[in-house]
Amino acid sequence: MRLLGKTALVTGSSSGIGRAIALRFAREGADVVINGRDEAKIASVVTEAQASGRRVLGIRANVGSLAECRSMVERAQSELGHLDILVCNAGVFHHTPFLKLSEEEWDEVLTIDLKGIFNCVRAAIAQMVDRKLGRIIAVTATSGVVAPAQMAHIAAAKTGAHGLMKSIAAEFASSGVTANVIAPGLVDTPILGNFSEQALQEFARRVPIGRIGRPEEIAEAALYFASEEAAYVTGQVLNMSGGAVIANG
Repeated sequence: MRLLGKTALVTGSSSGIGRAIALRFAREGADVVINGRDEAKIASVVTEAQASGRRVLGIRANVGSLAECRSMVERAQSELGHLDILVCNAGVFHHTPFLKLSEEEWDEVLTIDLKGIFNCVRAAIAQMVDRKLGRIIAVTATSGVVAPAQMAHIAAAKTGAHGLMKSIAAEFASSGVTANVIAPGLVDTPILGNFSEQALQEFARRVPIGRIGRPEEIAEAALYFASEEAAYVTGQVLNMSGGAVIANG
């Protein structure tokens, strides 16, 4: 088991990519904190993760609040002993033309998708530095790499997240803490409810591999970054888009 003895907090893990990452980590021996804002969904994933025989803690918290992030990290440390791995996966998505983009929508996306990463890292990194051990992983999107039209707010948040994580990587590399990014393309999660079936088929046709991604594929990349095998890797942005960024970027 590659994560035996480790404890991981995965934000936005009550569904989608975050759920897949949390379950994969549990199968590899990690104790896991499941986070989200829907208590019923959190409880369901907690039950799934417990089937791996690990300690699992469910915490409802809004990553847009530094106070709630600090409370979540403190509870994780109190009940599970320490925190070795932080996966910043929580995010919101709105596909909106720029001229229709409201200030409220802009603020919501920047608060969750960018400030949320700052809040979680700020809450968790000090104890990682003290223990000379930490893995921080941000799950963003290829919109932070190619900045598509009608996604200015998403692109701004994701691009900012990439810069934030690279700076964290540089500052804390000598402290035993790595910071890396996974930037997926379109992945088969509940967020696809925002797209029509026709739109999804058209997108899949533009992906060189010929399909959209699976959450479990993103989880495998997260497992690598969280493992000892990635101890010499930091400040990286891994594009996982089936070749879409190369073909369409």
